[in-house]
Amino acid sequence: MIETGRRPRSNAGVGGIMGRESIPLRIGVTTKLLVWSLALITIFYIITFSLFWGIKDVVSTSGRIVSEDFARVAKSDQVMGTLLSYLENLRKYEILGREEYLSASWDHLETLRFLVGGFVIQGDPSPGISFLQADLAKYLHNGDHAELPGEERTERWITLISMDRLNLFERINVSVQEIYARGAAAYRWGLVGLAAATFLGVAASLGIALHLNRSLREIRLGISRMANDEEFQPIRTNSSDELGELAGAFNEMAERLEVEARMRAEFISMLSHEIRTPLTSIREAVSLVQDGVLGTVDQRQSAYLDIAQKEARRLSDLLAKLMQISNLGSKRIDLSVQALSLLDLVREAIQRIQPIAVKKSIIVEAPRLQEFVWVLADKEHIQQVLFNLLGNALKFAPCGSLVTINITVLEASSMVKTCVMDQGPGIPPGERKYVFQRFYRGENVQKISDGAGLGLSISRRIIEAHSGEIWLENTSSTGSAFCFTLPLVTDHQA
Repeated sequence: MIETGRRPRSNAGVGGIMGRESIPLRIGVTTKLLVWSLALITIFYIITFSLFWGIKDVVSTSGRIVSEDFARVAKSDQVMGTLLSYLENLRKYEILGREEYLSASWDHLETLRFLVGGFVIQGDPSPGISFLQADLAKYLHNGDHAELPGEERTERWITLISMDRLNLFERINVSVQEIYARGAAAYRWGLVGLAAATFLGVAASLGIALHLNRSLREIRLGISRMANDEEFQPIRTNSSDELGELAGAFNEMAERLEVEARMRAEFISMLSHEIRTPLTSIREAVSLVQDGVLGTVDQRQSAYLDIAQKEARRLSDLLAKLMQISNLGSKRIDLSVQALSLLDLVREAIQRIQPIAVKKSIIVEAPRLQEFVWVLADKEHIQQVLFNLLGNALKFAPCGSLVTINITVLEASSMVKTCVMDQGPGIPPGERKYVFQRFYRGENVQKISDGAGLGLSISRRIIEAHSGEIWLENTSSTGSAFCFTLPLVTDHQA
């Protein structure tokens, strides 16, 4: 048997390895995040490089304007000033004939030759400067100061230099406009790049987040359904990454658990049927002995027979609950729903439980309603729910205490809320989320009471089959309050 159990696992392992070899390379969550991070970094560097390149052009053009064009303007101003000074001294010399004005005029011409030479050394002299240099060479050839340039010639030089200055300012204006255009383009492309990067970043981030959240939500819902003993539904993530693998592993685990639960239910059903027959025989035999069929029974023997009969009855009840929880877990509950008076259902349940209440001197207070409240329910199943809740309340309530049943109509949701409240020790906060699980019994319960921990689980399945809810309500005082809802029957439906 051990070898037979191991062979399928080894085969499955080999098959799993072979299957993995044939599966194409998947793109995992880590790879997606890495690719997206690299894409964002690439977009950032592209935008930064574009802005840098545009700024570089602006800086280059600005540097040329400052280092070359403005320097030419300054020297042109010097040439223009020297020409004007020369013209002034020339006119004074012609009018006054004084040698000092003649000497000053020749000095101005020497200065002009020096300034014009500076333009030539820098390269790319303007037409006016070139013409002025050629003319100065005629008048200042080998230091010969034979004849001064006349006023007409000087005015022509001034006109040419003025035109050069205008051309230079026009060039500077064009360069400034070019700087503005490039700056505006860099600003515009920066905004476009920033908007595009922001849009792509937000869109892709939302896409990845939605994908992850959708997959995680499906897995979380699957885990929640399993925790609440709901019907198993395979998780579908439509993903081949780690989350898809996790969903596949969860589905496989859930299918195995479902198969094991079905096998366990079948085993419980078979065991219950197998035990019920001899147990019935034992109860009948004990009953016959109690009735004196086999002879007179004294008081001591009768006490032991009562214990045997009581334990046999308790075992029969436990088998019935196991059978019921097995049936509830394996298939849907068949309900015979009809309009019923909830107050009558509660009163019948109180009558059934009354002997136990009298034994413990507990008062069970029925709801006080002015009119009947009608619900859509299966009478036998709801009676069982009420009997389970009242039985638990009486089991844990102290002697002489009060058990109260309240009925509230929730008109907004067309439901009726019923609460069973006791004055017992209550349920610790850490155990409240487990009270509706099958076979769960709290530590305090195990010490003071017997039971299988099936009543509340059965009650929850019955209420949920009625499209209602059942829960443990938080109370500020001691005790517990179990509430459930059932569909309300309106006047039109009744």
